[in-house]
Amino acid sequence: MFGLSDVNAALSIWDRIKKGAADEQAIKAPDTVASRFVRLFEKHGIHRNQIPRFFDHGLTLDSISSDEKLIAQLSPEILQAAAELFAIRLEWLEGADDQLYSTQSFYQSPEGYGEFLKGLKSKGDHRLLVKLVLTDYGYRDHDALLVIEEEIASLGDESIVRYYLCGGWSHQYYKCRADLAACIAMTLNQGVYIRGSWKQGPIDAFCEGKGFISDLYSLPYACRRDWLLRKRYTKADWHPDHWIYDPENYLDGVDEGDFGKKSALEIWLHYFDKGLLETGYHRKHAAEDFKAYLQNNFK
Repeated sequence: MFGLSDVNAALSIWDRIKKGAADEQAIKAPDTVASRFVRLFEKHGIHRNQIPRFFDHGLTLDSISSDEKLIAQLSPEILQAAAELFAIRLEWLEGADDQLYSTQSFYQSPEGYGEFLKGLKSKGDHRLLVKLVLTDYGYRDHDALLVIEEEIASLGDESIVRYYLCGGWSHQYYKCRADLAACIAMTLNQGVYIRGSWKQGPIDAFCEGKGFISDLYSLPYACRRDWLLRKRYTKADWHPDHWIYDPENYLDGVDEGDFGKKSALEIWLHYFDKGLLETGYHRKHAAEDFKAYLQNNFK
């Protein structure tokens, strides 16, 4: 006799078989200019059937109903307009390479990040939001990514966003930790809200501009377990401004031992003296706390 558990097990196996077949079919599916064009919109929250209403450029529901019909409608001008709309590389859309986004690098030049953000703000009235995504996993030089989101439109109740990527950092490296702290402060000082999250697994492909940001955001959150209380706490509770006001939190995870931590504090104080850690908040500066932590723990 088959029980309910046997039925559920059979259904689970069947689901896995169907998923495997779907994944294999997706792998075998040709990657064309038309398929990339549709994927670009869908990954930004726009259904295939909404493309004519949102994007226009002479496209109709009939002309986007299949890749075969769509490819006949796509022109270099349409591809250029789509690439500019979502700030992605035209070469990716044309199928010439796999890098979606151009990436900015402000390693040891956080002032450049401040100017870049200021330039985006000056372009118009679009709302900006910054997200700092971190991981403890994978390639050291690609474990931190600053994503600047620009809300460019709305479709129904959903906001349509384009992304600008600032990468090339290892948040565990003392020089990068100080750079990121300065970028956080400059973000807040320009009146832009910043959020942070920790992700499980490597994020190097996204740091190199080779993955859709919606897929990055879909990665599971990293968690930290408190074995004494038998609870798991998501690292998503961490907020970037902890690196501006709390020296112990700022140093958490910095590598190279005492040398790395001491150096991270010294660079933080150097950036503070240069005015790069001004947030515009009406609260006490943490410089004295950082100085005291340096003096008391690293003679």
